[in-house]
Amino acid sequence: MKLFSLDETPYEPVSHDPMLKKRVITRGTLPCVKHVSHIILKPGNTVSEHTHHQEYEVFYCIRGIAIMTVNGEKITITKGDLMYAEPGDSHAFDEIIEETELLYFVIKTSEYTLI
Repeated sequence: MKLFSLDETPYEPVSHDPMLKKRVITRGTLPCVKHVSHIILKPGNTVSEHTHHQEYEVFYCIRGIAIMTVNGEKITITKGDLMYAEPGDSHAFDEIIEETELLYFVIKTSEYTLI
């Protein structure tokens, strides 16, 4: 058993958008999970379009309202929603309507496949 605390986790830049700060709660402690991270996006923030070729990215919305684009399709994500981008899916957060808190996981495809 392992326990991780968000309160004890330092902020670090998001690799594809370094002006945004996230907290990586755990990195590499599970064989199938690259990292579990937490971020709060404020109105005016955006997350640039990007793709993970070998990984799933799973987003759980704790609170807020945000508009994403996944493979050219606009999606609104709100409190309680869970969405995942499959390997090769292009995705971005285009507009933060209301301050949005997300927990997100990056899962390696070489070890596991979501069904």
